[in-house]
Amino acid sequence: MTYEGTFSSLASEVGQLKDKSSDVKRDIEAATRDGQTPRSEVLGWLSSVQDMEGEAESIERKYNQKIKCLCSFPLNVCSAYRLRNRAEAALATIRELKQSVEFTKLADNLNLTRSIKMPTTKTIGMDKVFEELLRHAKDDSLSVIGIHGMGGVGKTALLRRFNNDFPSETEADVVIFLELSIDYKLEEVQKSLFDRLSLTWQDEVTHRDRATKLFRVLSTLKFILLLDNLWEPLNYQVVGIPLPAPPSKCKIIFTTRTEDTCSHMGTEKMIKMECLEEEVAWNLFRNSARMDVIDADKNVRIEARDLVKECGGLPAALIVLAQAMAPKKTWEEWMHALTIMKDTPHQLPGMTNNVFSILKLSYDRLSSDNLRVCASYGALFIKGSWIGKYNIRNLWIGEGIIDNVQNPMDADNKTQFLLGILHAASLTVRVHDDYFTMHPMIRAMILWVQRECGKKENKWLVRDRERVGEAPAAEKWRDAERIALDWNQISDLPEAPQCPNLIFLNLQVNKFLRKIPNGFFLHMPHLKILDLRDTSIKELPVSIGNLMQLHFLHLSGTRITSLPKEMAALVNLKYLSLESMKYLRTIPDRLISGLRELQWLIMVDSYSGWREGHTLEGGVSFEELESLKRLKVIGITVSTLAALQNLCDSPRLAPLTHWLHIEGCPDLTMFNIPSMDFHAETMSRLGQIQLHAMSRLIKLEGEANGSGETVITIFPDLHTMVLRRLPELKSLSDGERILNFPSLKTIKVEDCPKLTKLMLVADGLKEIECERSWWEQLNWGDERTKSFQHLYKPMYID
Repeated sequence: MTYEGTFSSLASEVGQLKDKSSDVKRDIEAATRDGQTPRSEVLGWLSSVQDMEGEAESIERKYNQKIKCLCSFPLNVCSAYRLRNRAEAALATIRELKQSVEFTKLADNLNLTRSIKMPTTKTIGMDKVFEELLRHAKDDSLSVIGIHGMGGVGKTALLRRFNNDFPSETEADVVIFLELSIDYKLEEVQKSLFDRLSLTWQDEVTHRDRATKLFRVLSTLKFILLLDNLWEPLNYQVVGIPLPAPPSKCKIIFTTRTEDTCSHMGTEKMIKMECLEEEVAWNLFRNSARMDVIDADKNVRIEARDLVKECGGLPAALIVLAQAMAPKKTWEEWMHALTIMKDTPHQLPGMTNNVFSILKLSYDRLSSDNLRVCASYGALFIKGSWIGKYNIRNLWIGEGIIDNVQNPMDADNKTQFLLGILHAASLTVRVHDDYFTMHPMIRAMILWVQRECGKKENKWLVRDRERVGEAPAAEKWRDAERIALDWNQISDLPEAPQCPNLIFLNLQVNKFLRKIPNGFFLHMPHLKILDLRDTSIKELPVSIGNLMQLHFLHLSGTRITSLPKEMAALVNLKYLSLESMKYLRTIPDRLISGLRELQWLIMVDSYSGWREGHTLEGGVSFEELESLKRLKVIGITVSTLAALQNLCDSPRLAPLTHWLHIEGCPDLTMFNIPSMDFHAETMSRLGQIQLHAMSRLIKLEGEANGSGETVITIFPDLHTMVLRRLPELKSLSDGERILNFPSLKTIKVEDCPKLTKLMLVADGLKEIECERSWWEQLNWGDERTKSFQHLYKPMYID
């Protein structure tokens, strides 16, 4: 190569090296912004490049000086030779640097602390659920795990324990723990992730660009992301969190109070945290504060045990209670604390801030006032009781939450839907298909809220099943909005209490209550729900007509013989139950038709004195019922064949009949379905039929033409059949015409001694409630009867 060619090549190679160096620097800067650390070999290469750039500039400068000198002086051969050698050496080094630029990795992963220990509380009783979480976290087929449960149950303590203990058992590059605020913002979550990953935060960058950066960084890591206190579903894509695809070492584990959040977060495994069993709860209580007096005094220990039971196994309540009781040394103090815990637990130190305020968040986060009203109804029942789905349905009808449904099934579906929301929010607990319960601390929190955080104790007067012998004094009624005094021993009520705000009054099952004072209802202008069922009252006072806003009236099981004509003034009544009113004989003319808003009328095992034909004499006419334009649901009792036929012939009433009680009917010996007397197709929505005290009834059968066995499907919605006091009943079929009940779940049989075969089709039947003596005398040689052999249930005798 010529002298001049050497220096020309040097200039060209240096230019190419500078371009490569610029590319490497740009990639290094991007990696640094992502929190990565440039590798030493890369930094060394850049340093060498910088040195060679300086060397090349020096050579070029001297070469240019010599070229200028050639115009005036002869070339110094020795000096030129040395410069050429220097250029060739630089050229070789530069070419080596160019060849070594293909690095396998420019920068190492983030300079991260693999995990950060978190402070945590005692996790007594959580070993089992912790082991379950560990097992799922080690399962590469699971990527998203949700932990849900009520407030204060220990979800945060569990997740913090996992954060502290699990990293030693995993290959994860980083464990990230984020505790989210209730109404977290996207920027807040991204900022927390940037800080934990040591990434540079720039305010001017958009949310989308930040998400891109987070996604790029996290995608290079085996990460475990722990999200605590998630109230709303987190959009992984918007935040910039890559959703791990199984099999994966990456995990997203979060805690929430709502099952809905688990569903919306793509959860592959849900873990429900339950409250502690009684003995485990006792251990947590004992270990949360030093209480030597418990060991020293047996009586104190008994009270302490009862106090612990009041907490319902909720860890947050147990810890607060232990801390509050630690300084108490005498039995009297512990006795008083138990009284407080039962009646006004918010008065115990720490209970409001550390328990009720936490639980109240779940209540406040419900999406509507109606849902909060629904939840509040659970607090009107005794703590720990099983609350019937149908009972709460009826009360919600009275409240107006369930309105204008077409039939009981629609009402049941809406009830189940609303209960599902409360269950998912950890405010109620499903214990059976038809029952739910409410945790005692949730119940106490709701009462505290409804009493304006304890400022108005009389606003909700709840003394359910407390064996109360006297009603609250009249002055306590003045501030009350809801009063629940059911299942007590009250015999007397205030004469005319002033109740300007009263909405709800429940006096059911006060067996000693025989009379309601005449002026009792005079000053209750806003009363919507009145429950007097299973009291011993024999009449209603005329002041019942003052309850113009009443929506719900339950009189079942009372001893009332005649309804007062003043009831016609209850023009807003939607639900009226006269069920099991065996003494009711008189309903004044035009009273029923005056209840123009009535939607539900339940008269099963009750009044049956229906007017027959076109005579003006006798009882209530079906025309009165037909005039009720908003009527949707009927439960009715008939005792004559003519009344039964009139009911079946009514195109308005027959389709609305969901409960039918046929009693007496002395002319009925063969109950043919369908027949000229009983058109089953007109009562297609019938859900329950009772045949009672029909001394001459021999057969219940279906009519069919032709020969051979015929299966007749009737009453597709019938779920309950009651056969009671039918001494001559011998058969449900003659063997040729078999009745099919596709929805039948329950059969109740009492005092039907001649019924020895169960000739029917009921594939969904779950139970036959009867006396053991009748069950044992059934003809078990009959194949159809034998198919029901496993369904025996002992009869409960009232």
